[in-house]
Amino acid sequence: MTTQRWILVRHAKSDWNDPTLGDKDRPLNARGRKAAKLLGEKFLELDYVPDRVLCSSAERTQQTLKGLMQSWAQYSEQALPEVLYFDELYLAAPEAIRRIYEEHSGTRERVLMIGHNPGMELLASELSGEMVEMKTAHMVVFEREEEGEWRLVENIRGED
Repeated sequence: MTTQRWILVRHAKSDWNDPTLGDKDRPLNARGRKAAKLLGEKFLELDYVPDRVLCSSAERTQQTLKGLMQSWAQYSEQALPEVLYFDELYLAAPEAIRRIYEEHSGTRERVLMIGHNPGMELLASELSGEMVEMKTAHMVVFEREEEGEWRLVENIRGED
């Protein structure tokens, strides 16, 4: 029986210093870059490096992924995951996040999605059946057997 793992990550702390940037174009601040790398190390420590990443096209989510992947490349012999970017994940509602997962996870056993609140937090709460708060640089991991129900197995915030 195959265990599927669905990992939800809220992007790391973003920079608000440039008022000329639109929300989607805001980068991570120094704390956020550090937190993304530390969260990447947690993935390695717990053996959660995914097979495929589905990432919002926003700058801060892409930079969060870059920090994760820097840790993975530095500390692991494992191949880096395939990455797909989606404009639709930017500030997406839980229904849209679910749809993108269902349409693009393929046969992968470990899928990471990087997005934004409130959608990520609302989806994590729906899947777990309890309120799940997701701060920045936060990872929530769900597992299921075949087509069973998702169950929450990890709720970890990066050092942010």
